[in-house]
Amino acid sequence: MKDEIVMKDEIVMKDAKLNSIVELNLGNIAQFISFDVSGESKTRFVHINQYKYSDGCKDKELIETLIESAPSKSVNIRSYSPDNMKGNKLIFNKGLEDIDEILNIIKNNSIEGKYSIVNENIDINDGGVSGVILGNIIEFSPKDTPKCVDKEGVCSLPKEVGYSILGKVYGFKPEINFDENHRVEFSIHPNRQGVDKKHTIIWEYEYYNNTSKESIITWPNKFSKFIGDKAFGLLLADTLDITVPQTTVISRNVAPFTFGKSTGLYEKWIRTCPIIKEPGKYYTGDSWVDPFKLMNSEEQKGNNDINIASILSQDAVEAKFSGASIIRKNIEDDIIEGVSGKGNAFMTGEENICNLPNDIVREIKKVNNKIRSYYRYIGEVSIEWVYDGQQVWVVQLNQIKTSGNKNVIVEGSPSYYKDFDVSNGLEELRELIKKLEGKDIGIELIGNIGITSHFGDLLRLSNVPSRLKYVVK
Repeated sequence: MKDEIVMKDEIVMKDAKLNSIVELNLGNIAQFISFDVSGESKTRFVHINQYKYSDGCKDKELIETLIESAPSKSVNIRSYSPDNMKGNKLIFNKGLEDIDEILNIIKNNSIEGKYSIVNENIDINDGGVSGVILGNIIEFSPKDTPKCVDKEGVCSLPKEVGYSILGKVYGFKPEINFDENHRVEFSIHPNRQGVDKKHTIIWEYEYYNNTSKESIITWPNKFSKFIGDKAFGLLLADTLDITVPQTTVISRNVAPFTFGKSTGLYEKWIRTCPIIKEPGKYYTGDSWVDPFKLMNSEEQKGNNDINIASILSQDAVEAKFSGASIIRKNIEDDIIEGVSGKGNAFMTGEENICNLPNDIVREIKKVNNKIRSYYRYIGEVSIEWVYDGQQVWVVQLNQIKTSGNKNVIVEGSPSYYKDFDVSNGLEELRELIKKLEGKDIGIELIGNIGITSHFGDLLRLSNVPSRLKYVVK
């Protein structure tokens, strides 16, 4: 693998990189055809399922074959030149009826000195996610392309945590065979796609010497909204090996998935799971009810067309004591409160807290300390817990928003950091980098974007000391 990685890093052209992924068995790619910049368009690479290319084949016939081979029956067209690899126009979703337009686009690209890549269009609304892996970080969003990392709301996780969460939700983990010095754009799909008919697609890769090492986890984000805020918090807790009751998520957007540990009871709780946390607003019950009627009635409580992302079927816990904790950086700042028995009335303020027995407090502190060990990733959090006489079960995990978190993009100790609001765009950042060249000034990006975004790319390539500050909304 090491020799292959070295060979791969010497490849510059976008389509040659895609070809190398197949040739070196580094992953799965979307079916594609690429064209040279010569006056008469010349085919460079062809990867179409169950198709053997011959030099005499006409461009129109090739593209028609690609469209017919694509499950979506459509293609996208992108272009590039050796001196302008990024930021070129991407044309989406063209079918057989657009064949003349596709050929004209390729011709015009050639006139402008640009290579063309025609690839199958894979539906971004199929329930999967797209994103970027760089170093020890994975960032992704549903219903978007890998460019989602340039936008607010991306889900950013330590890579192993992200792999585990995606594995629990989809039943498989991203299949990406690159080392941590590569920035890899990918997507995963519930249905098999691409040249190898697998669930992971690699769209692009780049080699970097200077990669970020840690990620701060924040939610709500687009993925937590996709599966539901409550489901995301519990899924994260389970991934961090916190004891969570076995939970099945019945979602609008993905097939049902299950995580957590059996409580030993056969009774089921049913819990509505809103897109974003709205304390005490939606139904939670300790016995099963018609989920379809429940969803219909509970949706009426919200202000949006869709307010509930999913419904949870969760193992019941025998509630000897129930309550909540706030877990801060320092143990002496923690808050532990609870009541005897079930905690529903306590959480809604209908029942006063009681003095919990010392042995119960000790058990809760053990859980709090375990969660605190992940403070550098998740910051201050609150949990809802239930104690069954043997162990503490976490039934909700929420993040407490503070004044903001910072992620280092490029290490350094400049005299000061100049703020840059990411809403100003990449071009203005490029200009700022030029202005600060040779000066002892760093850049702090302000906005809820991903470290692996092209904002981060520019700063890494320019080696400008920089960091990212999330905006608390």
